[in-house]
Amino acid sequence: MNIRILSDGKQGHLNQSLGLAQALIAKAGGAVETVDLQGLSLLGKIRKVVSGSDTPQPDLFISAGHATHIPLICARHHFKTRAVLCMKPTLPCTFFDLCLIPRHDLRPGRDYTDTGIFPTHGALHPMRPDPSIPKDITLILIGGPSKDFDWDDEAMLNQLSDISINTPGNIVLTTSRRTPTGFAEKIQTAVPEITVVPVEETQPGWVARHLAHASATWVSQDSVSMVYEALGAGAPVGVLAVPRRHGNRKSRILSGLEMLEKEGLVTGYRDWKKQGFRLAAPGAPLLEADRAADYILTRFFPQLHAL
Repeated sequence: MNIRILSDGKQGHLNQSLGLAQALIAKAGGAVETVDLQGLSLLGKIRKVVSGSDTPQPDLFISAGHATHIPLICARHHFKTRAVLCMKPTLPCTFFDLCLIPRHDLRPGRDYTDTGIFPTHGALHPMRPDPSIPKDITLILIGGPSKDFDWDDEAMLNQLSDISINTPGNIVLTTSRRTPTGFAEKIQTAVPEITVVPVEETQPGWVARHLAHASATWVSQDSVSMVYEALGAGAPVGVLAVPRRHGNRKSRILSGLEMLEKEGLVTGYRDWKKQGFRLAAPGAPLLEADRAADYILTRFFPQLHAL
């Protein structure tokens, strides 16, 4: 099948689309093309989408990000083909053939069978386990303040110190664009046993390569997309606590993480201490892109799914 991704230029959104596209190609064969819409006006995006190469004719358009909604709808009608959105849209879901929506964004308990909505365990991603790669590090991924979470330097340093003391082998940590200025240096001073690689010193694909080497991964609560990527790599995942920004009000993201903890897919920092500093094994890797791809092929492309 021929898949065309509409990208708003944000790597996190592109990773969701790529994760789904790669899963579809692995199952049904074909090719993927990415159309970069970054920096264009709405009219410019629409023109680029509908005037793009139609050889080969696209079988499916995929996108994520609010800025891709209208171009995706236009592509669907112009090429008379299928359109899948990897997020909860601001427009009605009926404008698309299918919306892949994280379950924490949906109404609990509702049955979405045979609707235009496919609930997922978090955002999709292209991460896959690779048993041929040696698992020789513990990887730590930290974020920073966000609309849902605040930040506490001392509390985070205490957690990192506990991990350093109770985790054998090499520990590698990287920051994110949201990590407060100077915090990487604080880690190097307070917990010198941890190798710190600031995000500014990483290259594209750094996280994926290190996830493939991780025997265990820790992710701060605010970096929810990284939690799901780590689960896709197949190693045990721990979640570092950060303070909520809205006091006692529980965010959708936090609710989603609590679901993962209850299901035994991740281990919170406090539970890790109670369990004798052990992370619970997740069982099978969480490969939601594969599950979504099977659904899409069965529903829209049964002739390809049978191949």
